Amino acid sequence: MRTIRFLGLGLLFLASAVLLCSVDAAWAQEVTAAITGTVTDPSGAGVAGATVTAKSLAQGVSFTATTNELGIYRISNLPVGNYDLRVEKQGFQTALRPAFTLVLNQTARIDVEMKVGQVNQTIEVSSDAPLLKTETTQVDTIINAVTNEAIPLATRNYVQLTLLAPGSVTPNPSSFNNGDNTASGGRPYINGNREQSNNFLLDGMDNNQVSDNLLGYTPAPDAIEEFNLITNNASAEFGNFEGGIVSVTIKSGTNNFHGNAWEFFRNDVLNANKWENNFARIPKDKLRWNMFGATLGGPAIKNKLFFFVDYQGQRFDHPSSTGPISVFTNAERTGDFSQLLAEKGIQP
Repeated sequence: MRTIRFLGLGLLFLASAVLLCSVDAAWAQEVTAAITGTVTDPSGAGVAGATVTAKSLAQGVSFTATTNELGIYRISNLPVGNYDLRVEKQGFQTALRPAFTLVLNQTARIDVEMKVGQVNQTIEVSSDAPLLKTETTQVDTIINAVTNEAIPLATRNYVQLTLLAPGSVTPNPSSFNNGDNTASGGRPYINGNREQSNNFLLDGMDNNQVSDNLLGYTPAPDAIEEFNLITNNASAEFGNFEGGIVSVTIKSGTNNFHGNAWEFFRNDVLNANKWENNFARIPKDKLRWNMFGATLGGPAIKNKLFFFVDYQGQRFDHPSSTGPISVFTNAERTGDFSQLLAEKGIQP
């Protein structure tokens, strides 16, 4: 029996290892970026066999490709962030493209013209930032981490960001800030489609509940690297949607330690009373909301291995509140409502 048990554990471990090694082949939706372009000589002819290296400025990790016979290269599966691009070929000066930013689902086109010279000579190629929509036709809205953290999101529900995109509306805004972000939280109506028509992705994985296509998990806004809402012309790698594709990617560690801690506090002592409560002379509604957490990222092995962790807790409490219930008095039943004027101090 013990031998069978160890054999089963061994097979399970082997299956897990195979699965981890085959992640790239099984990945369905891209949650990264890519760079493509053409390397040419001074005459405009393509340079074959040139080495093109994209280096992450935050992590120090390099990604390399080689140009084909037409001088065309492509570097795929790049994590979003800031990069520089280096192109090298014997007989030419090394071309260095200064830092630029790649965003979620972007395919940036960067063409490089090399100058004849020694490979140990480096020339900096200055040009405009790569355009976002030269290789794809999708219509999307991208919000980066800095903007995401600066926007005041009620109940810290990142789905509220969808309402910043053209064509995205909701008939019930209160459903986006009721605190129930997963079980019964609101979702956008995009381009006239129902809220069940959206597809939520988290780092490329399905983030939909099986019931009513609700949101499966709501990460803390401080843990989100980028938010991307695709509303039209999504590529073939995406599916399961008629409305919009709500895709987010989580932050990763870098060569520098980074993180933050927070406490979001909402209490009725900070609120004004509602006008209808003042009119009825009843106290304001009770409210006790607390959301707290922290993030931390950094290097485990510099330039090679990184970590990022986050935690968010919430305590939502709606104590019982007073509400008025009125019935007609004997005078009002006969059509005499003058008592209401007297109670409010209004002269008839």
